[in-house]
Amino acid sequence: MRPASLSNIYWVFYPTTPFSSFWASLFMIYCFFFRGIRNPEDYFYIKTLALAMKIKSSWPTRELGHYESETLLSVMKFLHVFLSIVSLFGGFMYIKLHFSSLPFFELGHLYICMLMNLVFFSRILTLCLNQKYRDVARDFLTKFHLFFYKDLSEYAMKTHIRMHLISHRYTLCLTGQMIIGILLFNFVPMYNNYAAGNYDSNNKNISYEHSIYYSYPFDVTTNWKGYIVANLVNWVVSYFCSSWFCMCDLFLSLMVFHTYGHFKILLNKLNTFPRPANKTNMFVGSADMNYEMFDEHESEKVFDLLSDCINYHRHIVNFIDRLSNVFGPMLLVYYIFHQTTGCLLLLECSQMTAAALIRYLPLTIIIFQQLIQLSVIFEIIGSESDKLSDAVYGLPWECMDDRNRKMVGFLLMNVQEPVHVVALGVANVGVTSMATILKTSMSYFTFLRSTQ
Repeated sequence: MRPASLSNIYWVFYPTTPFSSFWASLFMIYCFFFRGIRNPEDYFYIKTLALAMKIKSSWPTRELGHYESETLLSVMKFLHVFLSIVSLFGGFMYIKLHFSSLPFFELGHLYICMLMNLVFFSRILTLCLNQKYRDVARDFLTKFHLFFYKDLSEYAMKTHIRMHLISHRYTLCLTGQMIIGILLFNFVPMYNNYAAGNYDSNNKNISYEHSIYYSYPFDVTTNWKGYIVANLVNWVVSYFCSSWFCMCDLFLSLMVFHTYGHFKILLNKLNTFPRPANKTNMFVGSADMNYEMFDEHESEKVFDLLSDCINYHRHIVNFIDRLSNVFGPMLLVYYIFHQTTGCLLLLECSQMTAAALIRYLPLTIIIFQQLIQLSVIFEIIGSESDKLSDAVYGLPWECMDDRNRKMVGFLLMNVQEPVHVVALGVANVGVTSMATILKTSMSYFTFLRSTQ
């Protein structure tokens, strides 16, 4: 077998078909742009993610061996916690003070903002202030990333390149969605103020519209200076809230992509498991029959291969268990958020006015897309791990000695149950939970629409 290196891996993608030609072209692009890659941190999509996460004090800079000011990190963490608590308190007080005078749809908008602030706060607690999260992030970037497994075989290199391209495109897509969502969410009320003439100094009948409403100790509805302060606060809160939503989901999705790649590599190891090189003569009764059996030298190699597969599977499962432990609380809160917010977003869009659609339709699409994307991405782990039992049973165990057969039995026992990321031990993160949430959101939306 040829060694897996960037100089000779091209033959794996040799363009004998249009599909393989496509992958060959992508590989050549990969070689051109990423010749200087020394570790996963050098990839563009990791750099993009690192920049966004460092602003939120959630990137394992110190754990990766880079300098990070402890004082600055503590101050940034305090500011994030302070901002989230003040946002929650300000939104709650505004609802409490104006509940009786607010229209139905305006209340729905305020509830959506409150729920997003709750998710914002929960992610600060479970990620920004959690050392276990930083340890998992460090291990992903220094041990589990497919970059460190690309030289195992040609297939491993091929899988690494595919996962890299998927991760790169997914990062660009999600970052673009986040930016568009922030701009539309804040520019729409600013345009409404402009259209209403609220920026005209001669207009005396002014009532400023905001993207997020908080209770301030000063007037932000009719006072220009108060409006400026509130508008700047809304932009800051919108950025951090959207960034906590999208970038955390992005980081978790990248980990899942590479976990999927590890399962593909393990399946390839099992599906390409060697068979005996020679047939062995054996007497069965009075008949001389030929059987395929591994000889003593081959049995030692088979034992090493089986041990490698068992250890590799254990390594993948241990990482998924750590993901469940660290991200489980976040995912549970996220599912509760989608359960309660989906119907409210649909209700806001049901106004069918241009202002409502411009303001809420992109947010609705992004929120539902995040739920669907995240659930489908996690589901591929379960579906791929479900193939392991058939692959293990397909091993040439009938050609092995008793020791290696016991190894196969042990591996078969370990791969019986598909692997899933679990949200705090309550529900598997996947399409089943997603479908339940979407169905319930539609039911609640229909009920609220009929009662308003």
